[in-house]
Amino acid sequence: MALTIKELADQLAVSKTAIRKHMDDKFRSTYTIKQGNKILIKDEGAEILRGQFKETEGSSENTTETAQKPSAAITNRQQEKTNHSATDLLAEQLNEQRKQIEEKDKQIRELHQLLDQSQRLQLDVQNKLKQLQNKTGNSAETKAIEGNVESTTQSKNSTTDKPASDNIPDSYQPQSTTDGVSSAYQSAPKRKKHWWQFGR
Repeated sequence: MALTIKELADQLAVSKTAIRKHMDDKFRSTYTIKQGNKILIKDEGAEILRGQFKETEGSSENTTETAQKPSAAITNRQQEKTNHSATDLLAEQLNEQRKQIEEKDKQIRELHQLLDQSQRLQLDVQNKLKQLQNKTGNSAETKAIEGNVESTTQSKNSTTDKPASDNIPDSYQPQSTTDGVSSAYQSAPKRKKHWWQFGR
């Protein structure tokens, strides 16, 4: 039974143009019949075409398998290279991080030593200040006692030698009588200081 090109293409799961490419002039003259606008392929011609497509499928499968094998090998190599380069990169980053951590640990140790030294120095300074305060406190007490003794001796001497009017400080001046106030003493007027004169 004769088949059309479309029917044979559907059976072989190929396109009509693929079947037409396999039909040369000799094949057309011996294995085809023309009925109106349709070309019918005889059973012997259909078997020949089926055999050709099986061969091409087999050879294409072989070529794809052989092509896939090297490409698979190439992709495996590329994956190995990328994996290897990625692991190298990670190892390198890990080594850099270890170095940084070791460096920071060293800095921390140095800072701890400096902190201990500064605390020791501060403690020494505090002890020396306490010793000085004790010394100056004792000398201040002795000075205060000596000052009291001197002032009492001077006051005894001044009461016997000088009149009481000399005990008035020099900054006091008598108030003028124009105010109607008696001769009470008033402190001398203070000069106004400007902001740039403070501390002098």
